[in-house]
Amino acid sequence: MKFFLTILIIALSISNSQAQLLKKLKEKAEQATEKAVNKNFDKKDNDGASANKNADESPTAGAQSNLKVYSKFDFVPGTTILYYDNFEKDNIGEAPFGWITSTSAEVVTIDGLEGNWLKLASSSSTHFTRSKKQSWGNNFTIEFDLLIVKNTYDPRIDINLINTGGNLVTDENILRSDKKPAINFSAIIVPDNKSRASLYAMDRKLSDVMTENLPYSNTSPVHISMCVQGKRFRMWWNDRKLYDLPAVSEEYLPNQLAFSFGSVGGSDFYVNNIRIAKDVPDTRAKLEEGKLISNLLFFTGTANLKPESMGALLDVSKILKDATAPVKIIGHTDSDGDDVANLKLSQQRADAVKDILVNQYHIDESKLSTEGRGETQPIADNKSAEGKAQNRRVEFIFKAEADKYVRPAGVSAVSDSKSGSNTKSTAAKNTDVSAVSGAAVVKLQSKLLNISLPFAQIMKTGENRYTFTASKEEGNSKENYFKIMLVSVNASLKPETFNFREINEKQPLYGTKKYAEISNNEAVLFYGNGQKPYIYKFSPIIANGTMASYVDEALSRHLPAVSPNSKFVIEKVENGKASGYFTFGIMIEGLKPVKKGDAMQQTFTDGFAGEMKCSFSNVPVY
Repeated sequence: MKFFLTILIIALSISNSQAQLLKKLKEKAEQATEKAVNKNFDKKDNDGASANKNADESPTAGAQSNLKVYSKFDFVPGTTILYYDNFEKDNIGEAPFGWITSTSAEVVTIDGLEGNWLKLASSSSTHFTRSKKQSWGNNFTIEFDLLIVKNTYDPRIDINLINTGGNLVTDENILRSDKKPAINFSAIIVPDNKSRASLYAMDRKLSDVMTENLPYSNTSPVHISMCVQGKRFRMWWNDRKLYDLPAVSEEYLPNQLAFSFGSVGGSDFYVNNIRIAKDVPDTRAKLEEGKLISNLLFFTGTANLKPESMGALLDVSKILKDATAPVKIIGHTDSDGDDVANLKLSQQRADAVKDILVNQYHIDESKLSTEGRGETQPIADNKSAEGKAQNRRVEFIFKAEADKYVRPAGVSAVSDSKSGSNTKSTAAKNTDVSAVSGAAVVKLQSKLLNISLPFAQIMKTGENRYTFTASKEEGNSKENYFKIMLVSVNASLKPETFNFREINEKQPLYGTKKYAEISNNEAVLFYGNGQKPYIYKFSPIIANGTMASYVDEALSRHLPAVSPNSKFVIEKVENGKASGYFTFGIMIEGLKPVKKGDAMQQTFTDGFAGEMKCSFSNVPVY
């Protein structure tokens, strides 16, 4: 009993401490002069870019007057942000690190527009984002701002949603892939309803309109929004919906965004505020749960809502009309800037949302109350652009008991993120990534190397073909990763044993009967203190020694026999996740060169290095 009383007292103390913190911050905010607040409005907050002008001097100051134009806009963004890019940390005049481009791209500023923009080379070029997420699932949204500047010829652009197949989304080989995009929007943009807009899904032409209305301005960006839910694809050009049709193959779901241009040129294109998010909310279900998190977009340092967020508010307004209990609207910010200004700004944004709901959607004002909590309740780490974007949110509380905050494991406290400390919460310190429920676990064990690779997936790359990849760092396809290509005998991935071809060839019916097979593999796995030698491949041969030791002076190879223990086994596939193990021989590269041969010589720098065992579980299958 004493133990439970102690726990209760601690919990109440924490709750009271947090309430006192909010109260003190509010008192500070109320005492702050308007001059101090306006100064802090120039800080980074909504989309990470510093505002160079006061709100009433900004070209976005009249944004509220545009909201009615978007009042029937029904795009609702996903709630879990997978990728956010506004180029705030990139150097002006340089290419953004991590973007994959066939020619060039340059970060610039544009007079009259806030933040940094990426200028895309727009003649015979392709540009892929630096997203590291290997899968977006089948319920996600994409949105970005696109500034189109005509110089000599009418603008032409292709916006592509790509399935990267067996390649990681960060692998430059995707530039050289001849695979058709999962979704391709192609446009020749001409004023006065004379644009040509085409939509393709792989090789299928879904739409080709010669008189499309695609308005744009040399000084005002277009906001592009897309939503994928299963096979359904929707796309908006500003507030106008262009498409709503079944277009997506769930066998080849998109996982990368690209911009492509033909050889004509004649126009400039700039992109910013790219946001990819999964988990499009079921708003009515959230009403029953008691809480809805919405990542509404505001202009930097102001309470002016961006028009493209009106779709989310329209969605909320529909259930608010049916709500019988009071609803609290709570504003939150990221940790950039002063905490007092953040608290005041979050309150102003909550008030702005309430005003729109009352004045434009005619929600009963007596139902709604507002509160600003500033940066005090992060739900993601403020050290990344995605984390900051996730924290800049507005919450709708439908049930008082749902208004509870628990800082997620691994999320730094606000004071830590501001000081740059690497200190994590107690929960994070004591939690192994591999121990998190549902997280992928890949463990390699050998005499050379013992390592866990937490970022893993099995991707369908063709009919009966899959690629298993695992890496130490998300999206890193250059070091500390491996890739194994599999050919199944089943139409879908099931428990199965895969062998190397050298082993399958010993089967009496090989050639007339299909066998599950390991078709290829590659790796870059470092061990020791340097980057050489390193594991570069797995083999059906489990042996030791340099390759030169198995080659005679006539350069004939006398390799050891393949091992029957070398195999890849999927033991279980459940809820879209696979578990199993493999045992392979190890091949290493970077050994001291050895020359062999009489008339002709060959230099060998590779060899065999024993056995690698791997166990894996909860690896998602895409």
